[in-house]
Amino acid sequence: MKDAMAAIASGMESLGLNYSFMEWEGKPKYPYFVGEYQEAEAATEDGLQETSFILTGFTRGPWAGLEDAKERIRAHFHPVTGLVAAAGSSTAAIFYASAFPIQTGDAELKKMQVNLTVKEWSVE
Repeated sequence: MKDAMAAIASGMESLGLNYSFMEWEGKPKYPYFVGEYQEAEAATEDGLQETSFILTGFTRGPWAGLEDAKERIRAHFHPVTGLVAAAGSSTAAIFYASAFPIQTGDAELKKMQVNLTVKEWSVE
């Protein structure tokens, strides 16, 4: 997962999007995204590990800022062709899966969740 996490961080940087893993530290630079993941139990014997990677975006600007960021993420981690990252004995393919806005209870703060699917194969 380490290589896939690095590929996601690199992708967010190349898109010009503020990103941090698990929590944003310091003064927020809107819009910004934090990432986290949840691994699924391996269901096959071919070395595939599937993981849901969640990007949560925040802004105090208009919704359009998060929508634009979502579309850039979708294009970078295309839902069909994805982004392939290979390193050492593992290869990961990262795909855009879905997104949805989330109510925050704060009229100024907007929040959106973007879901990526990571499929990683390793040979050990």
